[in-house]
Amino acid sequence: MIACFVALMSAGAGYWQLADSRAKLQAVEWIHDANRLADVAQQASASLAMERGITAAILANPGAAQASMLTEMGRARAAADVFHAQLSAVTDDLARRDGAHPLFSKAQEMRLGQTRMEALRAEVDLRLSGDARGLDAEHWIEVITQQIAGLHDLAAISMQPLRDNRYALGSALVIKDLLFTLSEYAGRERAAIGVVIGRNLPMSAQQWRVMQDQRAVANQARRRAESILAHLPDSPALAQARQRFESDYLGRYETLREQIVASSLASQSYPVDAEQWYRQATVGVNSILGLSSALSSQFEADIARLRSHAITTQGMLILLFFAMAVLLGVAFLAVRHRVLDPLRALESAAATIAGGDLTQALPAQREDELGRLGLAFEAMRQTLLADQRQRERDTEALRKLNALIEQSASAMIVTDVNGMVEYVNTPFTAITGYTLDETLGRKAGFWRSGRTSAAMYRQMWEAILAGKVWEGEMINRRKNSELYWASMTLSPVRDDSSRITHFISVQSDISERRRIEERLSFLSAYDELTGLPNRSRFAERFAGASAEAEHKGTMIGFVAIGIGGFKRINDSLGRDAGDQLLKVIAQRLSECVDENDTVSRHGGTEFVVMSPEVVLRDALLDKVTRIIETLNLPVVIQGERLQPVINAGISLLPNDGAQLDVLLRKATIALHHAERRGLGACLCTDALDQEAQERLALEGALRDSLDAGGLELHYQPKVDLTTGRIVGVEALARWIHPATREQVPPSRFIPIAEESSLIQHLGAWALRQACRQNKAWLDAGLPRMVVAVNLSANQLRQPNLVDTVAEILRETGLAPSLLELELTESALMEDPEQANDVLRRLKALGLRLSIDDFGTGYSSLAYLSRFPVDQLKIDRSFIMQIAADAAAEAISTSVIALAHQMGLRVIAEGVETEAQLAFLIRHGCDEIQGYYYSPPVPAPALAVLLASAKKLVPSRSVVR
Repeated sequence: MIACFVALMSAGAGYWQLADSRAKLQAVEWIHDANRLADVAQQASASLAMERGITAAILANPGAAQASMLTEMGRARAAADVFHAQLSAVTDDLARRDGAHPLFSKAQEMRLGQTRMEALRAEVDLRLSGDARGLDAEHWIEVITQQIAGLHDLAAISMQPLRDNRYALGSALVIKDLLFTLSEYAGRERAAIGVVIGRNLPMSAQQWRVMQDQRAVANQARRRAESILAHLPDSPALAQARQRFESDYLGRYETLREQIVASSLASQSYPVDAEQWYRQATVGVNSILGLSSALSSQFEADIARLRSHAITTQGMLILLFFAMAVLLGVAFLAVRHRVLDPLRALESAAATIAGGDLTQALPAQREDELGRLGLAFEAMRQTLLADQRQRERDTEALRKLNALIEQSASAMIVTDVNGMVEYVNTPFTAITGYTLDETLGRKAGFWRSGRTSAAMYRQMWEAILAGKVWEGEMINRRKNSELYWASMTLSPVRDDSSRITHFISVQSDISERRRIEERLSFLSAYDELTGLPNRSRFAERFAGASAEAEHKGTMIGFVAIGIGGFKRINDSLGRDAGDQLLKVIAQRLSECVDENDTVSRHGGTEFVVMSPEVVLRDALLDKVTRIIETLNLPVVIQGERLQPVINAGISLLPNDGAQLDVLLRKATIALHHAERRGLGACLCTDALDQEAQERLALEGALRDSLDAGGLELHYQPKVDLTTGRIVGVEALARWIHPATREQVPPSRFIPIAEESSLIQHLGAWALRQACRQNKAWLDAGLPRMVVAVNLSANQLRQPNLVDTVAEILRETGLAPSLLELELTESALMEDPEQANDVLRRLKALGLRLSIDDFGTGYSSLAYLSRFPVDQLKIDRSFIMQIAADAAAEAISTSVIALAHQMGLRVIAEGVETEAQLAFLIRHGCDEIQGYYYSPPVPAPALAVLLASAKKLVPSRSVVR
């Protein structure tokens, strides 16, 4: 009986060994063919990368493509087609081993991709023939990179083992996958640099960031590959391939790449042309492929030895199996009569137990060997009955636990002590996208993104292997390659002897929370529109820079930069256009400052540059001049060519103060001075600071006076040169400072009102006061005349200007025909279309319109003819010079002739002498205004003048 048992166990062991040997042989064959597939996929990827690089270099400048480059493109296409054909053949060989492997659905996608390649090549040829509808270089690189990524996926999928075969996972493919990644990203870099050289332009900031990201991936793959190579036996062929890799890629390729990048960053000419770069870069990429091929050869030799050993073992196991079978047969015949017949008596009881009925007790047995066996059966029945009841209790508990785990919001993973996944719940699939079949049996962590530091993983393993619970946050990758943040708790599970048997991980997707935290963190330190540091981050950097400047004894420059005319752009093109302009200015500013400088947006249209380590003030001024020249370059937005107007104000630490607020305030003061004076840049001085303080005080006093009614209007008569009578007056604001009781000239307080938006309040007050006064004169029986009130450019832009004027006319009861609004030609030409619309609506009220200071601006005659104006006023600067300046005389006569041709009346302001009057009479001017007849006078004095009916009577010499 013992011999039978031994024979049975030996036969079972032999059969298991035979099956295991067959599995090993199948695994050897699978690894062999998968290795071939990875090789061919890498060769196909390399050929596609070559085609991508040479084609991108040609597309970057099709007109300059040399015949040798076109020939090289044809060879690259042919090589790519050959490797795709080989890839299909190898895939078919693998299909005969496991037709349900996910490899083959991916292979079908690659066959469809080959059809797409023909269409892409046709588009490239179309572009080379001169047709603009063809592919450009960037699109070509993008689609071919996707094709190469598909080949990479195909090679990666081939690493998945055969179903139910634990020997089919080959570690050799890991390093080949790393070399595959390295060659692909080196190929991408070769193509991107080829495009830049072909266009003979420096790399943009976006191109540089993309290249840096790709370089990080390539370097990581190279370091991992070198780490694996260090532990591999070094055959002569592999050593030679490694030497070529170090020489061609790490040596010459890296050196040439650094030279090209340095030339691009310095805006210098490239050391090679596109063709030379492509050929030399290809040598470096080919050295990676050579290293992969050498590895493949070495792995092929190892696989061949493994295959031979597996075949030998299988043959010996087959012989052993037959020997065990013979021994089992002999043993069975020997014990049949001694054992089997007595066992039939227990057959009924055993069948009852096997049927699941554990309630029936076995009959009493004899006191012999079979009787003892019957007692053992009875003991087994009772044990099974107790186990069944315990299983029912455990099953109910497990059902409740399973429901709790499956309905949890967190993903749960259970692994063995080696990290192989044994269980995942449904939320794991929902979070990662991996199904249960795709997860079980794999090494935990295959969802890693590569973005989590190795130090964190070391801390995690140190904690859990020490029996501690580890908690942390990691960046993982879903099946669709999307990254997500996971909050994870990892706990060890111990058995009764305190030995760790499993690990349990509980993970939650916290991506949304992290996105909110990162967004809030960004908004707390950076401007949302431009991405530049905000005031808070600017202040942090100032703290460090000021301490270093004090230590080194250097200065820090602060440059406040403003954009003139920005509101007009916003009003005419919309806020989106204004935002785009701000982004362009921010990008230009970031690109033209030094590396240690800090650029910040402080709201609206004001940017600030902090430039540390300033030694000479003149050097900073030269730098600011260059910045302004760059920012003043035209910008095309929404099809409109915009010309930014940039001004800058400068302050220095420690010259202008030590506190950031003081330095920024003084830089802003200098900026406002530059804007008012039309300067590009202005350095803050004590005089400017004092002037700003005075302007601020004057603004406050003006505001108080407006609120308290502390201003008054004076009126200067307008005289008709035909009748000599007053036909109108111009209302002019006068202000006596409430504290000093001195008269502040309009040339002083009007610009302050313009800058502080008080002009709208002041303008509405002047308009209402002038209309009310004219109506009072009429009611007093004085002659009818037109009162003129000036409108500023700010008032012209008021959306409710027409409604305000109409309301004042209704409120005062003045006839619209007795009101004249004067606008400067520069105000009208800020936005002619908008101004024309407002003028027509004002004209519809029935009032008169006049263009003031005519000849000093830049009016277009085409626009002038469209404006519904009644009168032109010749600027006083020309009138003052007509007796001594031929140019002023010519301009004045031209304005009079032009106005009369257009049916407009002409008035000359600033007339002070008989000579000026004589000139204007001779050339047919309609009206005059000036000190020759009367200065501006208060309303009571003008009433007296009107009542006197004083006429302008020129002398005889004037008439002649």
